[in-house]
Amino acid sequence: MREITITIFSTLIFCLLVFFAYLGIQSSKIRLPFFYYDSGLIVNVAEEYKSLWGSYLSQEDIANFHQAENLNLGETYTIKVRNLKQEERLLSVQPIKFEKFDILTFFSLDFLLAFFSVLSAVYFYVATRDGLIFSFFLNLSILFFSNVFLITYHITVFPLFFSIYFSAFLHYHLIYRLRGKEIPSKWLLPQFLIAVVIGVIADQEDTNWQLALNIVNIGHGLNFFFGVFNFTLNLKDLLNTKTKGEALLKRISLLTAIVLYTSMPISILFFQGFPWFYVDRIFFFLSYLFFMITFFYGTYRYTFVPSFVIFTPTIITLILVSFSTVVYISLVLLVDYLLPVPYLKERWFLNFLLLLVLTIYMIPIKLKMKEWIDFWFFEKNPILSKGIEKVTKIITDPISMRRTISSINRTVMETLSISNIIILIPGDTFARTDLRNVNFVRIPAQSEIWNYFANTDRVTVTSHLEYGIGLRETLYNFLKELNIQLAFPAYGHSSGKKIIRAMILLGEKSDSNYFSIGELKFINEIVKITAMLIENYSLLEDEIQKRKIVRDIQTASLVDNTLRIIPPSEIKGIEFAYISKPAVGISGDYLDIISISPSKMIIMLGDVSGHGLGTGFLVSAIKGIVREQLRNGTSLEGLFREINSFFRARYQGSEFMTLIGGVIDTQSKTFRFINAGHLALIEMSPDAKLHFHSKTQRVLGILETDYVSQEVNLGSGTRLFLFSDGVTETFSEKDELFGEESLVEFLSSHGQSAIKDLPIRLEEVLNRFRGNREMTDDMTFISLSFSNL
Repeated sequence: MREITITIFSTLIFCLLVFFAYLGIQSSKIRLPFFYYDSGLIVNVAEEYKSLWGSYLSQEDIANFHQAENLNLGETYTIKVRNLKQEERLLSVQPIKFEKFDILTFFSLDFLLAFFSVLSAVYFYVATRDGLIFSFFLNLSILFFSNVFLITYHITVFPLFFSIYFSAFLHYHLIYRLRGKEIPSKWLLPQFLIAVVIGVIADQEDTNWQLALNIVNIGHGLNFFFGVFNFTLNLKDLLNTKTKGEALLKRISLLTAIVLYTSMPISILFFQGFPWFYVDRIFFFLSYLFFMITFFYGTYRYTFVPSFVIFTPTIITLILVSFSTVVYISLVLLVDYLLPVPYLKERWFLNFLLLLVLTIYMIPIKLKMKEWIDFWFFEKNPILSKGIEKVTKIITDPISMRRTISSINRTVMETLSISNIIILIPGDTFARTDLRNVNFVRIPAQSEIWNYFANTDRVTVTSHLEYGIGLRETLYNFLKELNIQLAFPAYGHSSGKKIIRAMILLGEKSDSNYFSIGELKFINEIVKITAMLIENYSLLEDEIQKRKIVRDIQTASLVDNTLRIIPPSEIKGIEFAYISKPAVGISGDYLDIISISPSKMIIMLGDVSGHGLGTGFLVSAIKGIVREQLRNGTSLEGLFREINSFFRARYQGSEFMTLIGGVIDTQSKTFRFINAGHLALIEMSPDAKLHFHSKTQRVLGILETDYVSQEVNLGSGTRLFLFSDGVTETFSEKDELFGEESLVEFLSSHGQSAIKDLPIRLEEVLNRFRGNREMTDDMTFISLSFSNL
């Protein structure tokens, strides 16, 4: 009740403001006692002149009596009128004094229709947030308002012609909405601009009534065409699905509304306005009310389902184009005022100059505006910023995929205050993975619902499907049962093609409000992160399932093992040992220890994203790059830059690598190293105390980076440990994490053990911890000791 009261009150205020704004700039005038358009068509107002309704006043009389100064009260004037049969007759009339508020007496029904239209528009927006239907009814109210003021004061040419054409374009989009399909929003901007241009042309050529009549007829023709198309497609859907019961009545009601709406352009185009211009105005009033009733009933259940408008770059473009249009019009008016008439012949120069400026600056301004909107609506929002920070921390924590997804879901629900979040996946995804206690819902990959999502590359709004029947009705019921409002596609790649891996389904907000621009941006970021996690886990699962096949590739495995065999140290005072064990036959961990002089040794440990043959070959390529650059005398910093350039040039951000590497120098007793996003270097002093060197820089393969080295002083008895995340991210059968603390405990308890024994003992500890669970990540561990330095 409160919502309806607010709707009616706000609508009434709006209508009164518009009415008095237009009326306030007018004055009383002397005019002919009946009302007509510039074409001469006499409208069905003023009961005493009913015999003239639908006839045409001669253009000569329009020219003579259009201005009030040509008319005097009390005098009688002879006018010429032509009916539909082209029969002319002379008629004697006396002018009347038309006061401002007489407009309410003559056109009360028109203003009521305008009010009801605005009321419908506001209701649809308040109750459903449906921007399309809101615009449709608001545009109709503008049409009624401008039509009245055009008839009475011969103004509002622009809004009338704009609303006629824009109503046709909105009708085109209703064809999709009323059938439960997504709106082709990319056409909204050019259609809006076309309507603006038509309005401007009609306003500039208001004295050429024949041109104006032709423009109007084209607008009515578009409305007629889209009406017939709309009716045909909806009738076809109705017949194909064989709807029954109340659903059938609603669909018939909607078809009736389409027929009533289309009857006006049909009347004007084919029957010279019959019957609308020849009968009492109450007939049109009742017909329009019946149209609204049938439209509301046909969409009754839909109007109580919230929907959302997603802020897209199209809206940014619309704002910029509108601003550019205003600037252009203002500039033209200014130049026309300042320069003499001959300039007008050279206006092409101004047009060309403005077009050149817009071409150069429109895209940079658009990008800057998008950055500004993202900053103010997303980054400056403390709740959303905190939420994205939490999610970022979650994905960097060494926990299982299930726990990661669950934690992200909880964070999103808390940040957005939504009832639930579900990840919808086809049945063949993670087929062997236990997804209990995780918000995953499996659906058959061949089901019609999943096929709908797989072939839809945009966000699905549940309420937009309400008008649909058949598959769209099934999908609507499916999402409503899950209490879902929005469905976002999460993309992955297969065979180089972009595919939908999952659908992220978001429930209703607890406060029943619609999502803000910042929240929609937040959702987009979360969907990208979730898509990345699903993609990575899908690839990992595929690799694990192919483990037996990979292990059968004996030649590849032997070659890989041979390449990873590192000879003992030839440098006096350095002793090292290592273990490098792949998860699936060929390792994605990069390990290299190379003597580059009698006193220097370079050591490299990296982790390429992914597992299996692809990453194994990539590791081999990195080894080749390192050796080639070392032969060329490249510095440590230059070596990292070359590897980074290789990844960026070849994979453009789709592959990346963490890497820690440095040079051990026994003469200077130092280890100078660079850490590019890898795990910390662990230093053990002679008294068995551990120190973590955790400072890192950006991972390789993302952005151009100037890498800076760090330095560790070495002494006799110093030990260094390097390891990959396969060590600390080992999981037990109970889904427990080995973790960094367990590694520290192991190193502390083996501080006096021989350096060559540490990798073997660590492997034994990890095997016991893992139990019967398979390895899920490549594992590498290196231990080094220094003596007699």
